[in-house]
Amino acid sequence: MVETADIVVVGGGCIGASIALHLAERKAGKILLLEKKELANGASGKGIGIIRTHYTHPILAELAHQSLQRYHQFPERYGGYDAGFHPCGYYILVGEADVETLHQVVQRHQSMNINVDLVGLQHVQEKVPHLNLTDVAAAAYEPDSGYGSPPQTTRAFAKRAADLGVEVRTQTPVLDIMVDSEGIEGVVTPTGKIATRTVIDCVGPWARKFTEQLGLEFPVTPVVEHVVVVERPSEFTQIHPVVSDLVNLCYMRSDADQPLTRIGNSDPKYHPQFSLKDADDFKGQLFENITEELHKKLLHRFPILEQGKVLEIYSGIWGITPDYQPIIDKLEHLPGLYCAVGFSGHGYKLSPIIGELMSQYVLEETNDLVNQLKLFRFGRFQENDLVKSPISYSQAKGLR
Repeated sequence: MVETADIVVVGGGCIGASIALHLAERKAGKILLLEKKELANGASGKGIGIIRTHYTHPILAELAHQSLQRYHQFPERYGGYDAGFHPCGYYILVGEADVETLHQVVQRHQSMNINVDLVGLQHVQEKVPHLNLTDVAAAAYEPDSGYGSPPQTTRAFAKRAADLGVEVRTQTPVLDIMVDSEGIEGVVTPTGKIATRTVIDCVGPWARKFTEQLGLEFPVTPVVEHVVVVERPSEFTQIHPVVSDLVNLCYMRSDADQPLTRIGNSDPKYHPQFSLKDADDFKGQLFENITEELHKKLLHRFPILEQGKVLEIYSGIWGITPDYQPIIDKLEHLPGLYCAVGFSGHGYKLSPIIGELMSQYVLEETNDLVNQLKLFRFGRFQENDLVKSPISYSQAKGLR
């Protein structure tokens, strides 16, 4: 007999696990979460895990704000499981060219009840004495933000989903998507066919490959992202807040349980150099020029780390779109197929609210935030209506 399911969620990262969980909370029937390898195998596996609200687009800022609140309530909200969230605070540093933009973003966020303030450079220096601020013109601070663990969060979502009846199947790739005259008919895995009328595509950097057999061209490019980890010297063992450096286009955070500082890239000019034709080509490869550049940027912002040792350099994978915004939609020309892909580095911080809103969207519930998802519709690329913020930073583009 052919197995049946009400909804099949494909992709065991934080987005797919969150959607499966929130569907289960809404008692959406028999739900399967299928992952071709292990949970958090893709973009959710190696991310630094920054959780912030600082976005120039108000809808993104609101989504991030909603998710931040859920991270603060995570164990109470999600069955006692822990996301590894550390609300260590988050500084935004800008140069002279971006002072007015920073002021506008902070003013707008305050009107949205986001907890953020402009702060003087002396305040920043007092809080993080080892920061070099010689090229910084202005700063803002989000005291409620910080970082979490994408793999831990993904597993937490999946465990809570399983508690609520979701069947979580790892090592279960989708080999084929079956369609008939009505739309989605089912999926095929190594153990056989699963009949379903609803499939939610959450495969991240694999989005283009996943639907190519259906003639759907997803503009999602797999990109290798790099992290450099430095051990702080004995003079600098205290935990420091997350630092978003919009002067040098990078971000840094410390670890809560060991004296390490990590740096990642937020300069979009590098992405064409590190893009892959196929997400399966990602093997943890490193590109030396960016890792050296990141290390230099880290030493510039924290000169004391010249005394520190580089403990690790590693890479992860993102799926980016032309406007650095996700594709969240139902595919009208193929009824029953939904997608939440192409988060371009934003997915982890947004995963709690995206899971909630996608579950409502699939079950045809509506509210103001669900309605805002139309901003991220699949058709915007054909319509030449890419997501554009009303204001933007001079270099960071859609990443902020």
